[in-house]
Amino acid sequence: MNVDAMAVDLGLAIPEKADVIMNGMDENGSSEHSVEELQRELFVVSDGQIPLGDLLSRVMQASYAELSEMAETCVFVLSARSAGVS
Repeated sequence: MNVDAMAVDLGLAIPEKADVIMNGMDENGSSEHSVEELQRELFVVSDGQIPLGDLLSRVMQASYAELSEMAETCVFVLSARSAGVS
């Protein structure tokens, strides 16, 4: 049984090729929304703002660097103590 027959058995409508839209584009390559409509959907970004993802990335990199430095210091201190160095 092919897919079309299964769709008919289930009572589903099979779209025509011209009706199929991929990623918001029809088969002619035109968008289903105008540029003005799409621009209205964008977030308002003030001058000087940075995206949240960039901010989180910077904070995580700084935290990782600090923790790495602390870990190296702790290992050095523990190694020195176990070797009997004060």
